[in-house]
Amino acid sequence: MKNFLYIFVLLVSSCYSQQSNRKHWIGQEIKSEGGFLLNKGKLDTDYGIAFSNSETKIFILFFKIENTKKIIIDILEIDKKELKENKLTEYCYTNNGVNVEIIALVRDTDNNVEFYTKIIKAWRANRKTGKFEKIAKRKVKKCDNENYGT
Repeated sequence: MKNFLYIFVLLVSSCYSQQSNRKHWIGQEIKSEGGFLLNKGKLDTDYGIAFSNSETKIFILFFKIENTKKIIIDILEIDKKELKENKLTEYCYTNNGVNVEIIALVRDTDNNVEFYTKIIKAWRANRKTGKFEKIAKRKVKKCDNENYGT
């Protein structure tokens, strides 16, 4: 079972603005929403990904935990129009196996498949830089379908 953590993030679209590619939520504490922690591995700091949305956008929040506070370090915006025939998913596989840092936009299929293989776009939550980085969709082989078997 996937390691889900329910965290809370209160995000109001009117308080989000962008100036010179600086997002005003960066460095703010997360207040409410759902998401998950990334596998800590050899790192001293815990990192995670949370989701929120406005009327027109999906926001993927990359956060780290400092002194028990969840602090947003980067935000990825996805226009909801891109979700018409697509789906956001995590737990994607590369040639090196599963990579929980990868979030992908995949083609949603009507059939009940275990993995999505039609990758539209993909990003990696890079814990070294504290940023989301776009990765080539050809590097992502497949992503889990959380609804498989239901």
